[in-house]
Amino acid sequence: MAKCKCSNRSRIVSNAVQRLYSGCTDICANPVCGDPTVLSLMAPLIYDEIGINLCATFDLGVDIAATYPTVTSASIKVIDTTYTYGPEDVQIESLTGRPNCYLVTLSDLTVLFAVELYDAAGRLVDTIFPTAVYLPSDTLAPTYDEDTNPTSVELEIFAPYGFSYDTTVTPPTPVINYIGFSQTTNFIRQGLNLYGLAKLLDFSTDESTVTVGLTFVLQSLYFAGYRVASAGKIDTPKGSILAPDNSECMRFVAGDLLNLAIRPLDLGELQETGGCNYGDGCNCKCGNQGLSGNNDCNRIVTDGTSVLSEEEV
Repeated sequence: MAKCKCSNRSRIVSNAVQRLYSGCTDICANPVCGDPTVLSLMAPLIYDEIGINLCATFDLGVDIAATYPTVTSASIKVIDTTYTYGPEDVQIESLTGRPNCYLVTLSDLTVLFAVELYDAAGRLVDTIFPTAVYLPSDTLAPTYDEDTNPTSVELEIFAPYGFSYDTTVTPPTPVINYIGFSQTTNFIRQGLNLYGLAKLLDFSTDESTVTVGLTFVLQSLYFAGYRVASAGKIDTPKGSILAPDNSECMRFVAGDLLNLAIRPLDLGELQETGGCNYGDGCNCKCGNQGLSGNNDCNRIVTDGTSVLSEEEV
């Protein structure tokens, strides 16, 4: 950084302004144009992550057979996961003597799903949005299973720069950001992030239940500046609003004019070179091109027809 005295105040000039202010070029008045070979980026970097698999069977909350009699199959996606913080819920604890790692306890995660229902022909009939509790703290909960969906799990993770805080409360409290597909959760934050992926293991139209395997991934993520080699800006493909039946005609009408591509023969040059040698290895001159073979030479001399292809002309 360079310093100069202006009106008794210290002005600190950025590297770009200092480097490009050299007599003729002032980046503040004439921004630099073009594609740089190296880009300076602020990138979200994953420092550590750990995942777990859970499984639970739950009711969809609607009579599938009665409401959707044509439905035969389904697909599933996690939209959002909500939880609260506390001794029986989600906790973040520092490890004594190990300041760069944290113990995260997950419990009572309420998961919102989008279940798409299809008929035998694969057509979408409807989308429903059931919820289910994974890692229920209550062993009497319908989704509880000692082996596949216990009351809680403890995850130890490396997070050297710590976690984010909820500053809307006093005092600020540590939080885990959930990355989902709702309008309020489809982004990342510095610190600890959590996201879920679902797989439909069973779908019963008679009982209106699903068995869903769920992967939860916990990450420690922080933003950092990096210099990255650039291959240029993205070349965005242009879509066409023209109907497919008219697009070829419209491109032709808006394009270049047609033109004759084959050039006429210069017969005068044939006479200057003495014509053709009708012996073995005939080598005729047509313009600046050389042709071999008696048949080709005969055609040029007798009827003036060129045997050159358009690419050879």
